[in-house]
Amino acid sequence: MNKDKEVLLNYLPEAAIHPLVEWLHKNKVQLRISQARSTKLGDFRVENNGDYPRISVNYNLNKYAFLITLVHEMAHAEVFRMKSRFKRVQPHGKEWQSTFSRLMSPFLNEDIFPETLLPVLRNYFQKPKASSFSDSKLMRALKEYNQETEKKPQLLDLNQGDRFLLRNIPFQAEKKLRTRYRCRNLQNNRLYIIHGLAEVEKLHK
Repeated sequence: MNKDKEVLLNYLPEAAIHPLVEWLHKNKVQLRISQARSTKLGDFRVENNGDYPRISVNYNLNKYAFLITLVHEMAHAEVFRMKSRFKRVQPHGKEWQSTFSRLMSPFLNEDIFPETLLPVLRNYFQKPKASSFSDSKLMRALKEYNQETEKKPQLLDLNQGDRFLLRNIPFQAEKKLRTRYRCRNLQNNRLYIIHGLAEVEKLHK
């Protein structure tokens, strides 16, 4: 367990590590530090070959985003174990929301999170969403704690008509649609709806 703690010091606030490692060992859940993925921050899987359930979290998240993502997936693991009690369980339904909030509650203090981040977190956990990406206030607040080298512009930082790269594909921002943007793929001229929190590389005209 000590080895696990040493590894996690690179990814999590120190005060949060002990209870998280205890939970992983108690529930026989493997944690995998994953490569960066543009479509998700983490996931929970149960293999059909009898292996232990597995949680993965992207390695490039700052410590606070890593913690939130890890607990998000822990909530999926707990709901998975309890699903026989329910007739029907939605992936991010009320069972998951209440479990996520319950698991996260002990970490919402100044020993773990900066004081300025706590009000945003407490507001978010009143009714957590399926993806942290869906809450622009939370993602903007968490982004402030990225390393300077990791602070990339987001689509919502651009203006209408600006051009940008997303996954090495050139787009042009055309119209804001609430939290998402209608953008034109400059390679095939098709329109796509892209979340405003997507990290992009702005192209100069």
